[in-house]
Amino acid sequence: MHFFKRKYYQLKVNYLNQFGTDKQFVKAAYKLKNDKPLNLNKPIEFTEKLQWLNFYKYSEDYKMYVDKYEVRSYVEKKLGKGYLNEIIGVYDAVEDLDFKNFPNKFALKCTHGSGYNVIVKDKRATDLEVVKQQLKSFMSRNYYNKYRERIYKHVQPRILVEKYLDQLESDYIIDYKFFCVNGKPKLIYVKTFYEGAYRNCYYNLNWEKICPDLIHKNYLNKDIPKPENLNEMIAVAEKLSSEFYFVRVDLYSIKNKIYFGELTFFHLAGLQRLTVDRLNKELGDLIPISA
Repeated sequence: MHFFKRKYYQLKVNYLNQFGTDKQFVKAAYKLKNDKPLNLNKPIEFTEKLQWLNFYKYSEDYKMYVDKYEVRSYVEKKLGKGYLNEIIGVYDAVEDLDFKNFPNKFALKCTHGSGYNVIVKDKRATDLEVVKQQLKSFMSRNYYNKYRERIYKHVQPRILVEKYLDQLESDYIIDYKFFCVNGKPKLIYVKTFYEGAYRNCYYNLNWEKICPDLIHKNYLNKDIPKPENLNEMIAVAEKLSSEFYFVRVDLYSIKNKIYFGELTFFHLAGLQRLTVDRLNKELGDLIPISA
């Protein structure tokens, strides 16, 4: 997109975020991100169908599935407690946090959005006042306002304190994100920290890497060893996705034990086409909806 055209759409997005309808904002944001219009009347591509689901299927009534605390009951119903990380506590306000009784390592996760996390690896060396201010900032936000994903609109802001998950070989956990359609995993999006930044890539269910035609800056250019428990992760993703047209099931494998991460209904907020271009059409074809 030409510089001045991009500048125009950025101003339009900013304006519509304040004064526009959800559809007006999303259409402008999609155009800015992808330099092509969003087709909601006859959705074909993956992201177009995600946005169709956003406006016509996944309403505010689905909030429990994206609430990081409430979703645990759904996971327990489907799988039992064995795939859930240990909870230290859940709190309604920053002022309620009982830091003195927390272990030296722990994870703080706000329940009402994505990325509202603080990982404390050494409590004794951490400025807890800075942590509190960061959490207060997170708690003051309605994540729905960021991308207009209405599924987040009425999620109650709380702070979930979880056990810190130690790695064997690295300080950074590999995130295995399973794209599932009608209860069937179709693709694995792998994300981790590498060479100073978060990187990602795609694998199929046979653990064969799917490379983009053009390598982008966030592409993970090293191979990730096939997890020993890949088949178990696929089975977990299948059970957790069985009730939905599309959902991304995020899992971790720590010391060969699987932990549930979260359910995500709109990968990258449904605003960013996949970097492997052919997957946009292939995944779109799999989602059985039509306007």
